[in-house]
Amino acid sequence: MIKKRDEIIEPGAPEVEATGEYAGFDDAAEAAKEQEARDRKAMEDKELPPDPDALLEVRHLKKYFPVAKSFTGKVTVWLRAVDDVSFKLKAGETLGIVGESGCGKTTLGRTVLKLIQPTDGQIFFEGQDIAGYKSSKMRPLRTKMQIIFQDPYSSLPPRSTVGGILSEPVRVHKIVPKDQVKDYVLDIMDKCGLRDYYYERYPHEFSGGQRQRICIARALTVNPKLVICDEPVSALDVSIQAQIINLLKSLQQNMGFTYLFISHDLSVVKHISDKIGVMYLGSMVEFGDKKSIFSNPLHPYTQALFSAVPNPNPDVKMHRIVLQGDIPSPSNPPKGCKFHTRCPVAKEICSHIAPVYREQEPGHFVACHCYPQE
Repeated sequence: MIKKRDEIIEPGAPEVEATGEYAGFDDAAEAAKEQEARDRKAMEDKELPPDPDALLEVRHLKKYFPVAKSFTGKVTVWLRAVDDVSFKLKAGETLGIVGESGCGKTTLGRTVLKLIQPTDGQIFFEGQDIAGYKSSKMRPLRTKMQIIFQDPYSSLPPRSTVGGILSEPVRVHKIVPKDQVKDYVLDIMDKCGLRDYYYERYPHEFSGGQRQRICIARALTVNPKLVICDEPVSALDVSIQAQIINLLKSLQQNMGFTYLFISHDLSVVKHISDKIGVMYLGSMVEFGDKKSIFSNPLHPYTQALFSAVPNPNPDVKMHRIVLQGDIPSPSNPPKGCKFHTRCPVAKEICSHIAPVYREQEPGHFVACHCYPQE
């Protein structure tokens, strides 16, 4: 049993100074060795069959964006928005993805949905690797995979009525016969808490919460199996957030949806998620079921995030962990552990050798040198 580490992290603890053990250590050679090992592991995993119990399985997913090029046009600097991320999601489950702004959460969701073409890796949906699918081959799958965007104001076309917005995907994908489209759309609107007389109204006539319900209804019109929720409540006030979250949970129970839920709000993620993944600078630093993550967070970054959640009990003393410094650039991440420049318990090895992402408890994965490494 792994000992909980909440009591050993002190806010503002200084970074461990070098003792000379790694004096003259070749960081570049070590980084190349680590990259070679990751590439070798990715090639080995490509030979494995997909998990038959998983609706969505992501293996070693990468998405790099070119930042700078040489005079000859060769890319010299890459921004590693998603860097070697792997997870599984069973049908009917909700996976919450948390992390600071710029950690790659939204890029991960859009890459899984193939709105952005992945640089490398595998994306198994219903047992099929869709990572290399072209747009034409992805079209039949669009009815099974949908997304709810973060901003309910800019994601709705202002010149279309609610009925037009919701009817278009039904007609394009031929979900129901033409003479049944309106009745089908009105039924979806009713399930999402929208009145039937909203059918002829325009988006600018609605509040933020009502617009988000329209966005949810639009995603559900094609009866998908997987829904990517990209911070669907971040633009709403607290009372409306609760309504939208309860609506999503109700729809999941009644219609069996599977959610990939991206959010900054840990209280929302705790309420809706079955599993939780914590991302930092494009990498998954901790992953596990909700109970193990919240009862025993292992990674110092996860502990720092949880310490920022307010506790309504006035008798409970909060131990706030304040991270020092700014988030490094994903185009030039630190050597070794990406988090070591801000980690309150960093050791000398952290600045030279990247920790192995491995299972420390049953179903609980973490990448940190504070725990046994291979």
